Amino acid sequence: DSVGSFSHLHTPHVYDITGLTAGKHIIEIRVDNSSKSIMPILEGSHAVSEHTQTNWNGILGDFCIEATPMTYISAVNVYPNREAKKAVVDVVVMSAAEGEVALELSAVIKNTQRRYSGVSDMQETFAVTKGCDTLTMELPLGDNVALWDEFERPLYAMSVELNSADGTDVKEVTFGVRDFKTEGTSFCINGNKTFLRGKHDACVFPLTGYAPMNKEEWIKVFEIAKEYGINHYRFHSWTPPRAAFEAADIVGMYLQPEMPYWGALTLDNDSLNTFLRNEGLLILEEFGNHASFVMMAHGNELRGSDSIMQAWTNEFRTKDNRHLYAYGSNNNLGWSGQKPGEDYFTTCRVGGEMPNKFNTHSRASFSFADAYDGGILNGTYPNTRTTFANAIKACTVPVISHENCQYQVYPDYDEIAKYKGVLRPVNFEIFRDRLAATFADEDVDSLAKVYHKANGALAMACFKADVEMCLRTPGFGGFQLLDLQDYPGQGTALCGVLDAFMETKGLVTAEQFRGYCSALVPMVEMDRYTWTKDETFKADVVVANYTPSAVTLTTHKWSIKSGNKILGEGEFGAECPQGEVSRLGTIEMSLENVEVPQKLTLTLSIDGAVNEYPLWVYQSTFNYPIVRHATKLDNELYKRLMNGEAVLFTPNHADIEKQSVGALFTPDYWNYAMFKSISENNNRPVSPGTMGYLINNVDGAVFDKFPTDKHSDWQWWIIAKNSRPFILDGTSALLKPTVQVIDNISRNHKLGVLFEVAVGNGRLLVSTTDFDAIMHTPEGRQYYSAIVSYLTSEHFAP
Repeated sequence: DSVGSFSHLHTPHVYDITGLTAGKHIIEIRVDNSSKSIMPILEGSHAVSEHTQTNWNGILGDFCIEATPMTYISAVNVYPNREAKKAVVDVVVMSAAEGEVALELSAVIKNTQRRYSGVSDMQETFAVTKGCDTLTMELPLGDNVALWDEFERPLYAMSVELNSADGTDVKEVTFGVRDFKTEGTSFCINGNKTFLRGKHDACVFPLTGYAPMNKEEWIKVFEIAKEYGINHYRFHSWTPPRAAFEAADIVGMYLQPEMPYWGALTLDNDSLNTFLRNEGLLILEEFGNHASFVMMAHGNELRGSDSIMQAWTNEFRTKDNRHLYAYGSNNNLGWSGQKPGEDYFTTCRVGGEMPNKFNTHSRASFSFADAYDGGILNGTYPNTRTTFANAIKACTVPVISHENCQYQVYPDYDEIAKYKGVLRPVNFEIFRDRLAATFADEDVDSLAKVYHKANGALAMACFKADVEMCLRTPGFGGFQLLDLQDYPGQGTALCGVLDAFMETKGLVTAEQFRGYCSALVPMVEMDRYTWTKDETFKADVVVANYTPSAVTLTTHKWSIKSGNKILGEGEFGAECPQGEVSRLGTIEMSLENVEVPQKLTLTLSIDGAVNEYPLWVYQSTFNYPIVRHATKLDNELYKRLMNGEAVLFTPNHADIEKQSVGALFTPDYWNYAMFKSISENNNRPVSPGTMGYLINNVDGAVFDKFPTDKHSDWQWWIIAKNSRPFILDGTSALLKPTVQVIDNISRNHKLGVLFEVAVGNGRLLVSTTDFDAIMHTPEGRQYYSAIVSYLTSEHFAP
């Protein structure tokens, strides 16, 4: 006989098989994850998506039969009260008959080295009816209550013992005492303001194809994230198993699970609405006691009926007020703004925006399909003053930046060897073959490694800028990266600091990343990264302090160095209040004695937190040598080259439109192929799709007057935005552009914006930069000077 069936995904399936007779029995379980079974959520959920998992069909985690007395404990819910220094304990008891039961509560404190007052045992007697009763007791926690947060993680291990005429039943429950609330547009933990430095989790586990079911694996994952300054996890359209909540309690991670949906909600879709409502209630019932479970959302990028979402929010909050609630993550792509009843608002923008502006944006990276010029970082001259203050003016609750830092990183094909489980990295194999098809006469493995390092360095610079925009914004709630790790689905989005295995890509150390992603971050606000020798460098110093207390500074140090040589230094004495972005003062240093051109490093240090910024200082005035110049490939140019001339060829962009790709500074967003089709379907501009610059021969004569690393950085922004990368497919491997452009993994063009060739007796230097458009900047003038000086020197010998 059937004992029932359940269709929920994220909580245990528990069946009552009371009534079995003595003797042997065969238990058969039918697990159906087919489309017929899970049809209500097939439109989108990482709980079942083939983008992140194998097509598994079975039982995960524990499988057991548990015997209890006929009168037993069905559930225990603990509601700690920090201010009252007590916990209200609701015990759900299932009784076989009317009678009297005795409840005994005892608790000890664990997961801490600090001493706290003990908890007295409590015992009460209750009358119960046949069926279900909820018995309530209050557990005093003493004057010295152990409070849980990301810094201190003391946990109460409570034993609940039920004695009845049927016997004794015992249930163990772990909880933490904390209150996670909002104050205006800020989050607060135990009365202190906190800033959510979040990671998006898309259920990426490439060795198994499903999430770990043991606590130890989750502790490992969370501890890696915490090394990089992360204190918050958002689970994209899924909820992890109990082991994840247990591990987060221990490590100190603020979790936001989501119901398993990504799509539209309509009043007439009863099967979907019933499924999701039940799923939400079961998630609260199963995981509600965990201190780490601080927030909950109804799904990812939902659209449709607000009334459904509002009804769920009200019902869930009434059932369990230990968590904060939102309608969803980035609902309606942020266009409709905050909704009534939401405790917080996760979004990429706050309401509608002005044409070709970024005035409501709450993150810096966008696709061309969704924002003008790919968003703030690609569309705005580099500075460190931009904030999201204007966006949050339209909100009365905390705003969380949704899936920020979506900057592609070129694959490291050594990662292929890591796939020793059930999955094969066919995507990486395809991408490597595509690269080999274009660069058939080159060492593709070596080229890919160079691409990975150069593009990755630019991506990490963009990560830093994006994160700091969030931290610089007073009253901002936090961010949720997409992602700390790569996402292999939806065409492949290698947007992570770490690979899919949560292992380093070798692009940035955890210590460096914490310099701008931690509870205490010193930052500078400056108008630009590039300066001239006749100027005085100026920058304002701000500190975001989300540690548990104010930071009193006797010395806040700054220094500007050329290599290891200190060119200037100073210090501030000030106090940084808890939960605020404080202004400490202004750095000023004359640049007249700086040897130019060169790159400098500005370093801030405060209470063990260190943050660095690159600066470039250039000449103030120039005597440009006269060069032979051409804008068209015609017979006249050919004759000049045959006569042995050295010529600078700067083609008009309109003339080379079909032989080049568009201008882009930031690495391409998410995945070129996916968003190309989205842009085309929505009649929006298609991203140029490039991944930053690879600077070849950085020690050569070209860069004597324009110092650079092997990758593009902020001094290349104006150049990249006013250049068209020229397609050089089919040219010899000997033609290695001086400034090469890394193309995306779908297209794999060989691209250059500065390269040189010999033509007969002549020498041709090709630059696709519009020099007139960059000469108003220090870096533009310096770059042009470097090129024309090289062209007229003995070193120009292509």
